Amino acid sequence: MKEKIVIVTGGTGALGRYIVNKFAAEGNKVYVPVLTMKEFNDVFNDKSNDDDNSDFNLKKIYAFDCNATDKNSVKEFVSSVARNEKGKIDFLVNTVGGIGKAAKVSETDIEDFDELFNLNFKSTFYFSKECLSYMIENKFGRIISIGALAALETSPSRFSYGYAKYGVINLMNTISEENKENNIFANTVIPSIIDTPANREWGSDEDIKKWVTPEELSSIIFDLTTEKNKSIRNSVIQVLNKY
Repeated sequence: MKEKIVIVTGGTGALGRYIVNKFAAEGNKVYVPVLTMKEFNDVFNDKSNDDDNSDFNLKKIYAFDCNATDKNSVKEFVSSVARNEKGKIDFLVNTVGGIGKAAKVSETDIEDFDELFNLNFKSTFYFSKECLSYMIENKFGRIISIGALAALETSPSRFSYGYAKYGVINLMNTISEENKENNIFANTVIPSIIDTPANREWGSDEDIKKWVTPEELSSIIFDLTTEKNKSIRNSVIQVLNKY
């Protein structure tokens, strides 16, 4: 595969860093929006990190400051990438998100609802919208977003999170339908529990064996952008626990 230009939001996160490294290791140029460059350097220049970043300097991984929940900041980030790459943006992977605190609907503060909606949905909408203008111009693009099981089934005390992630699914499906003629598709990948350091704090050894790993998810996401999967569009892909 020829070098592609990739944006990975949440690229310094527990899942995002694996996705960044996967695309970069396959010979692509990856851009990561970050709140601070220290955050970026701590992840990708730290040789003691759990991921193997020993060959970081050989990979094309770059970062610009960006607040993913601010539309103007996102617009400037995407514009900066496009300027650097002469209008070429091939892939967008949206991993920014957060589950927030559990709360029944009767106990949900509108401020907490807005915060989760902005983090999970609006960040995905802003990046997708800005990248689409370049993808449409180039008649090519792949957008993949991380969803959640809470969007597919009723999850008590997780309405705000589920509502935002349902919006992500609808957004991806709509983008695909609207851009059939432009060789652009958008998919939602819905993992079960991911084997991350934070989740390991509460999971038992038996539980952890069943969880999907960040490496597995990053490979699935990468494969969705390849030519062999060019017919997979407008889809929700669930990655469930191992049993």
